[in-house]
Amino acid sequence: MKAVCVDHGALGHVAIADVPEPQPDSHEALVRVQAVSLNRGEVRRAEAGQPGMRIGWDLAGVVEQPAQDGSGPKAGARVVGFSKAMRGWAQRCAVPAQALAELPAGVACEDAATLPVAGLTALYGLERGERLLGSRVLVTGASGGTGLFACTLAALMGAHVVAHVRRKEQEPLVRDAGAHEVVVHPQGEGVERHGPYRLIFDGVGGALLSRLAPLLDADGRCVVYGVTAGQEATLAIRTLMTTGRGRIEGFHLYRESELEPAGRGLARLLSLLADGRLRTHIEVREDWQAVGRVAEALIARRYLGKAVLTVGA
Repeated sequence: MKAVCVDHGALGHVAIADVPEPQPDSHEALVRVQAVSLNRGEVRRAEAGQPGMRIGWDLAGVVEQPAQDGSGPKAGARVVGFSKAMRGWAQRCAVPAQALAELPAGVACEDAATLPVAGLTALYGLERGERLLGSRVLVTGASGGTGLFACTLAALMGAHVVAHVRRKEQEPLVRDAGAHEVVVHPQGEGVERHGPYRLIFDGVGGALLSRLAPLLDADGRCVVYGVTAGQEATLAIRTLMTTGRGRIEGFHLYRESELEPAGRGLARLLSLLADGRLRTHIEVREDWQAVGRVAEALIARRYLGKAVLTVGA
């Protein structure tokens, strides 16, 4: 069987290599993978990973062998899954049944493959907020896969969505995703004009997070799910104190998927996708032989939205 593995001599630090066939546990289904999507976290892990290490969270395909314990989708079902073991970028993958969701008719595997990391992070991160109907929500890094889903989902929750992007050409995309206001600036100057915010959903971190903390409404919450601009930030503690119970908190999808199995969240997202309330933003569609080139383009920010690779036999 072939799978994407870490290879520091290859483009993007990844290459397709021969690996052993998966051996599913009793609670796992064997999925024949048809499509995968890329996330920055996987590619960054590849840059620092040991040679031969498997990677890949997001996958969609067909169940070849259902879980032996009888749980989850049956053989032949089209599914999307979240591989916490990071073995999803492969021809076949063993996935816990509770981390799978069956695709509704009319939803393509390529679209479904964008949902596990980006969609679940947006969904669960926004649900950390309270009383969002009619409130202001700020989404930073809004032109990425997670940010675009967050703009749409926050609007569906009834929020007034303010999106932050770095470049002017990114504005039409985030407006199309549901943003009501857009702030265009590399360092986020201008986000102050649209606050205060009931919820700030931040995938940037660094100096921008320092700018955001004072913008929380009374009892507001800032959920940090990414640190693309840096892992450290200086906070004005006294200003934060005046928000009452306002707080800044971290988000990690692995932990959230323990609170609600990924399959349940994926099923919720799929229902929105099936009835047209949620749309994917796939900017790159390639065969998985191009994984190294697409991984490099992701890190260099040469495309917006998501990249999906189809997996060959």
